[in-house]
Amino acid sequence: MIRLVLCDLRDHAATWTGAFLVAVACGFIGGFAASLMATARTYPNTEPLAASVLVFSSVAAVAVLVSAAGLTVAAQRRSYALWQLANVGPRRVTAVVLAQLAVVAMLGAVAGTLIEAVSFAPLFPLVFSSPQYQPIDHVVPDAGLPFMPAVWLAVACVFLVGGSKGARSAGRTPPLDALREPEPARKGMTWLRVLLFAGLAFGTGQLAASLLGKDLDALGNSLFLPLFMAATLVPVAPVVFSSLLGVWTSLVPQGRSCAWCLARHTARFGLLASTSVETPIMVGFGLVAGIFSLSSSLTAVIRQQGSTLNASLDFTSAILLLGGPILLCAVGAAVSVVMSSKTRTRDVALLVASGARPGTLLGAAVCEALIHAVTATLVGAAVVVASNAVIACAVGLPLFANLAFGEGLVVSLAGFALVLAATLVPTCAALGRAPAAVLAAGE
Repeated sequence: MIRLVLCDLRDHAATWTGAFLVAVACGFIGGFAASLMATARTYPNTEPLAASVLVFSSVAAVAVLVSAAGLTVAAQRRSYALWQLANVGPRRVTAVVLAQLAVVAMLGAVAGTLIEAVSFAPLFPLVFSSPQYQPIDHVVPDAGLPFMPAVWLAVACVFLVGGSKGARSAGRTPPLDALREPEPARKGMTWLRVLLFAGLAFGTGQLAASLLGKDLDALGNSLFLPLFMAATLVPVAPVVFSSLLGVWTSLVPQGRSCAWCLARHTARFGLLASTSVETPIMVGFGLVAGIFSLSSSLTAVIRQQGSTLNASLDFTSAILLLGGPILLCAVGAAVSVVMSSKTRTRDVALLVASGARPGTLLGAAVCEALIHAVTATLVGAAVVVASNAVIACAVGLPLFANLAFGEGLVVSLAGFALVLAATLVPTCAALGRAPAAVLAAGE
């Protein structure tokens, strides 16, 4: 079994590279939080900062890890079907898939924490360069190496949870069905997603209710409202994204552009890949725009009351709260497209063989990246509007005042650029080769 695990990872390294990079990013962010916790043992003022990094990055990490793990397993369905045809039992297939997820997650997390441990000392004064954290020279950074195994286990556990459904499916799916269908049809929501959504929605509702009727000094927990609202949408992302994508793209006339029509159908058909791309962008936009909108609302109230409190985000606070989620979301969005590049290459070759023009296929790649970015941004904007409306009611401001979409659009544009690059590369690679050679290529 161990030999099968390692040999398959070697033979399909290109597919597993994306999941490995996501694990590296999660290990780096988790390691940074662990290093701050270790430093906080000597300098207690850094304890809340370490907790903030961990809490805000954990939501993005869970969303990205679950998507990456599920997409990686789905991309390997053909290989798992061939194993069953070679008389490998369903339970053995499931066990091998889980072992592969654990190996990749552990290796990536270890690499990420090692990179962080080496770079923590030079990064520490740069991150804490805001005036209110000066002087920082007397602080001795502690990389916190004893905490790193906990980060490795956390990343591995989330990977296993995210890929468990795909692993069970790989063992249960009849081999001929897996060889015939590149992606199984999705029917409704699973019970686990429904329970997660219900629990997160209840917690978000309780948090929102606790903020209403409070004075300005009692709104410290309002910082977590955009975080909880974005997290609440993650379990229902497949339904929300597919429904919204179908609605808003249908408003564009379908007959005027073949590239747009092709991109729309590709985005709607590849539900798993689309959700994996759009979820990180949505979480990143919701957190960034939500936090800056909250800061704007509180700043407006402070000015009205003539208070000396400061609610604006300085450089250090912005990096600690939003740096991790933005990094994870950017990596997750790009990796999700890269992991499906082999399927995209074959699809492009089929379209070329059917008579599609290269210009149409390149235009379709651009339109598809735009569709993903706009869909994720619209859902993220709904999160920002809802969270800001609660804060506005709590402090007595108009519901739609002080919305800061501009900062969130930076995340959307970065996500669009990454997805576009990851979409154009396999498209150009397929256009540069003979369609017959691409279609005849084996595993």
